Amino acid sequence: MAENINEIKIGGAGYPEALKEIPFPPKKISIWSSNGRLPASNFYISIVGTRRSSAYGEEILRKILAGLAPYGFATVSGMATGIDTIVAKASLENKMPTIAVLGSGMAREVFYPSKNWALAERIVEEGGAILSEYEHDMKATLWSFPQRNRIISGLSSATLVVEAPEKSGALITAKFALDQNRDVLAIPGSAFSTNSSGTNKLIKQGAALVESAEDVLRAYGIEEVERPTSDRTSDVQRLDLSPEENKILEILLEPLDIDSLIRKSKMPSHTAQSVIGLLEIRGIIKKLGNEYVRT
Repeated sequence: MAENINEIKIGGAGYPEALKEIPFPPKKISIWSSNGRLPASNFYISIVGTRRSSAYGEEILRKILAGLAPYGFATVSGMATGIDTIVAKASLENKMPTIAVLGSGMAREVFYPSKNWALAERIVEEGGAILSEYEHDMKATLWSFPQRNRIISGLSSATLVVEAPEKSGALITAKFALDQNRDVLAIPGSAFSTNSSGTNKLIKQGAALVESAEDVLRAYGIEEVERPTSDRTSDVQRLDLSPEENKILEILLEPLDIDSLIRKSKMPSHTAQSVIGLLEIRGIIKKLGNEYVRT
């Protein structure tokens, strides 16, 4: 690893231009990547959220990242458990470069969280980068995480908050983004969910509401390109589904409860329930809360 770590002082070659613009930029950073620099991408988007993410948070985040992948996005997050880890894994699955900003040094002995070391290696192997402003042997502290958050928000023109309780560290990142004249985007959630109390509050305060990749593209001023129908349906065609199964999938373009799904299918109730059950057993759809979604 050591030969792939590049220490860059502010003003030096390879120091991110975006970080020069923020208040209190790090005087030096260390980048662990295949070439010692951050990945070149059309757009960076920072994504943060709670370490105690829900199935809802993971599902909508994966859906958004899959929609952003064709547009040349790279993701930035914090390498912690929960939403950060999902960002990294989903980015890799969608062949998107991802950058993890640490709250510790990069030495394996102090790397935090230690269980994500293998994930960090994979990020580097697949064209992403690990970044830290701390000495290689510095352990994470209570203050190092909030401090590194300004780098997470500073690298991108917008920060997306996925799930966050009202006292979540993700909201500190959102505050940094505003102070840095960056956009703040937030995913809404149930009024009864603690994980959504912070994001719902951000939206009330003026953050852009995000429910899909299209909302992110709009925030970035990117015109959405329509995918050919053949591309969108090719995966479904390869599954060798019955006409009834295809009909359910065609309806399930957004999460739906079983009553809405049966009503829209216009099938007899017992037939629709049987088809839905078979699709769930085959892993083609799954239930999140009271609603069904495609996998």
